[in-house]
Amino acid sequence: MGFLAGKRILLTGLLSNRSIAYGIAQACHREGAELAFTYVGERFKERVTGFAKEFGSELVLPCDVADDAQIEETFTTLKAHWGHLDGLVHSIGFAPREAIAGDFLDGLTRENFKIAHDISAYSFPALAKAALPLLSADASLLTLTYFGAEKVVPNYNTMGLAKASLEASVRYLAAALGPKGIRVNAISAGPIKTLAASGIKG
Repeated sequence: MGFLAGKRILLTGLLSNRSIAYGIAQACHREGAELAFTYVGERFKERVTGFAKEFGSELVLPCDVADDAQIEETFTTLKAHWGHLDGLVHSIGFAPREAIAGDFLDGLTRENFKIAHDISAYSFPALAKAALPLLSADASLLTLTYFGAEKVVPNYNTMGLAKASLEASVRYLAAALGPKGIRVNAISAGPIKTLAASGIKG
């Protein structure tokens, strides 16, 4: 019996079998967790549904984190199916292409900044807030960050700023939810050849 047997975990942002999210799903499934997944837009529904089947799950929910109504609906549906939630994996990050290429200032616009921070940083505490009524007493929240939040990485640019904001949200969430017994962490993985990494030149 795995150490996650009986645990129910929502995994967001899985788009590829060449991703950290996919590896996390594999590990959670191996350890006995029951998984649910989200997707953004109809064009990704079939792909994510296929991944979910690999892990014995039919719980695949639409959730565009730029839409508060979809976030709320995700957890309303989970409550109806599961009643509670033991874990949330946030594997969501996006910045417009020109914001993560070349010179930092060349790709810096107010709109690019807003999009990167909304999707990559705000979404984590937004999901946590919506999930809170469902979270079990020993639940765990996890997000994915990167060294570019702390040091300058060529071409990472605006995404580095968004990841720094994401890391700050982890600290504030931990302070807010820790007294309830809920853990909040971020993982900064080492060099892994993922699809997301291929979007950053060099």
